[in-house]
Amino acid sequence: MVIKFGTDGWRAVVDRDFIPENIGKVIQAFADVYPTMPEAGRPVAIGYDRRNRSPEAAQQIASVLLGNGITTVLFNAFCPTPAVAWYVKTKGCAAGIMVTASHNPPSWNGIKFKESYGGAASSEYLKPIEDRIVANDKSGRKPKMAGHAGHPQFSEFDPLGEYLDAINKFVDTDRIKSSSVKRVLVDPLYGSGSGYFPKLLGDMVTEIHNGADPNFGGLNPEPIPPNANELMERVAAGGFSCGLLTDGDGDRAGAVDEFGKFVTTHEVFSLLLRHAVENKGWRGKVVKSISTTMMINRIGRKYGLEVITTPVGFKYISPAMKEPGVLVGGEESGGFGFPRHIPERDGVLSDMLILELMAVTGKSLSTLVRELQEEFGPSFYRRIDNHLSAEEILRVREKMKSLDIKSLAGRRVVKHDKLDGHHFLLDDDSWLLFRASGTEPLIRLYAEAPTAEQVDKMLDEGKRQVGL
Repeated sequence: MVIKFGTDGWRAVVDRDFIPENIGKVIQAFADVYPTMPEAGRPVAIGYDRRNRSPEAAQQIASVLLGNGITTVLFNAFCPTPAVAWYVKTKGCAAGIMVTASHNPPSWNGIKFKESYGGAASSEYLKPIEDRIVANDKSGRKPKMAGHAGHPQFSEFDPLGEYLDAINKFVDTDRIKSSSVKRVLVDPLYGSGSGYFPKLLGDMVTEIHNGADPNFGGLNPEPIPPNANELMERVAAGGFSCGLLTDGDGDRAGAVDEFGKFVTTHEVFSLLLRHAVENKGWRGKVVKSISTTMMINRIGRKYGLEVITTPVGFKYISPAMKEPGVLVGGEESGGFGFPRHIPERDGVLSDMLILELMAVTGKSLSTLVRELQEEFGPSFYRRIDNHLSAEEILRVREKMKSLDIKSLAGRRVVKHDKLDGHHFLLDDDSWLLFRASGTEPLIRLYAEAPTAEQVDKMLDEGKRQVGL
């Protein structure tokens, strides 16, 4: 098979393409490229999530790195991806490798790379590794392996210690514990965010779906409905100040207000930005993906913050966050990062900052969302994921190439942006985006508008435009 990297590393179906042979190919190629890196000689950190084959893959990765003479640090338990990014940044590693398929369905697994500054690997970083995989296949080069036991270049790390201390540097947990926020229901969706909130906040946290289940209880570990439905129902039944979610590898965040209503990822990003500026006094540039709400732009205008737009994926957002003076980066999928912590998504930190916002203001989450919508909305949003065959995806991609939309739902198109897919901005700040997923066989349509009715009309028209 041809191993290709997508939006965030390599992902494949377990026991079909995610197999030891291919894992070995990916890591041997990385090891071959490693000596050319400016950070060559520094350690490489390895973490893993709770998916099927993740611990075994992490052990294999360590063996290949050691076989190539690379100093290796293996996390001694499952961990959120941001814990690996934090370790790489703060410990001066050459790179980080995380075994995860993030929010993908349970049958998938994969490998994410983190660059030496702690951010998601860019396309430029991954290209030489891809090329080396091809070259090694042609030459018949096999992975070099070495055992861990007693190896002088091997050590282990506990992610539940210093990483949580790092979060406490940016969030006032004592303020949260003594505030009107009394009980919080947390759903890590069986992922590697399990156990972190009770460690940070103690008895005020109740966790659900926190056991080890590589099938994720039949859910897709993405922190949005319908995966969030049980959390929403239990919070709606009463007794909780809010509900919080993380995804399969803990780098995405989600929230539910005290009435069990889901808070959209766009609203979460906007609340985090307001909190950072108004309550924490942080300033700087804001980086967002093209699929993210225009509320961010309106908030940026109010506070005099420059807003930078990137293609979808933290492989674009992280490098932009590496530049000086960036306050925050975020995207529609629920990933938000503050480079003063790490230039990468962190679902645990993001959810903790939502609780801190509630504690500092003394306001409920529903009130905070209502005030946000009153000042920077109204804003409604919906995304349609079209699961298609490879042939259908090619057909729709061809249709997308010829898109030339002048108006939608009675509004005039003022900008057609081809930064990532086809983004049509309308004269009322509403927008429609056509885009092929970089991690799954999907064509996605996204829309934001001042009313839900307009969103639906735009999506219906968008589907007709490309024959869906």
